[in-house]
Amino acid sequence: MSGFPDIFCDLNAQMTARGYLLTAGSHQDLANLGLTAETALGMQFTFNGGDDSVEGEEAVEIVFNGTIERDERYGYLAVSDSRGVYRRPKA
Repeated sequence: MSGFPDIFCDLNAQMTARGYLLTAGSHQDLANLGLTAETALGMQFTFNGGDDSVEGEEAVEIVFNGTIERDERYGYLAVSDSRGVYRRPKA
């Protein structure tokens, strides 16, 4: 466990090598924490892409730890740390 708040991330919205566009679900999770993408710039989160379980195996989610950054071309992105995307057991 990272200890960072979980924020939804659509892993199909990859815009750069390590950056994913924030979607409505991402913005809602930030709002639930009293934040906006702007006020959350540079803060660390665990970005959660959802269930990645295989039937008959341990239930897992696909996640990455990272920060929110502003990209001149794409706007606000969830940017992974050097570990990148990994799977963790579902709580």
